[in-house]
Amino acid sequence: MAQNQQPPSKLNIGTAKESVKLQGFLHEDFPIIRQACIRLGICLAIAAVLIGGSHFFYLQQSALQQAAQTELTQAQGKYTYATNEKNDIKEFQPRYIQLVERGFVGEEKRLDIVELIQSIQAKYRLLPMSYELFPQQIVPIAEIVMEQTGAPINAGELELRASRLVFRMNLLHEMDMLNLFKSLRERGQFIPQACSIKTSNAINSLSTPQQLEAECSLQWVTMGRRAAVPADQAATPAQ
Repeated sequence: MAQNQQPPSKLNIGTAKESVKLQGFLHEDFPIIRQACIRLGICLAIAAVLIGGSHFFYLQQSALQQAAQTELTQAQGKYTYATNEKNDIKEFQPRYIQLVERGFVGEEKRLDIVELIQSIQAKYRLLPMSYELFPQQIVPIAEIVMEQTGAPINAGELELRASRLVFRMNLLHEMDMLNLFKSLRERGQFIPQACSIKTSNAINSLSTPQQLEAECSLQWVTMGRRAAVPADQAATPAQ
């Protein structure tokens, strides 16, 4: 019976050795590697969180930086605009004050003009005269400029106004009329339109020969802020 037993093959011996090694690895070495793998996984997870958080923080800071840059650009633009306005005011303020003092800017002061005419008449000892000041009209300057040049103009909140002033006067000579116009232009924007002069031989109440009779038309031009449109009219649609 002993002679019939065969020795184990090399394949079985190799398989047994591998099984023993695997069992040894699982029982002895794998717990050590498992702890290292867990730690590696935890480190990778922490690294991923840190990278994601850093990227999110970077995007957030980039957005804040862009917003700050936009605000800085807007602030620089406002500062430049304010500086330009300050320079414009400094440059044009003296001229503006002159226009206000001359009565070109602002509302008409008709009583002042009446007193001015009386003072001119007394200063130059002008002969009796009569004058008529017509109601004020708005001058469509945008339409006039468009018609003359073909280019539109934006007057903003300002509008040009004109009142027709007609003089009928007796003159000893032409200088009486020129002195009147010169004195008026010193206090306002008076633009002559038409003037007719004819010779007269009539005698006035002061027994002074009246050599000339004149009728002159002028435009008293002013500029002011456009009147606000009432809310009920602004809201009413055009028919």
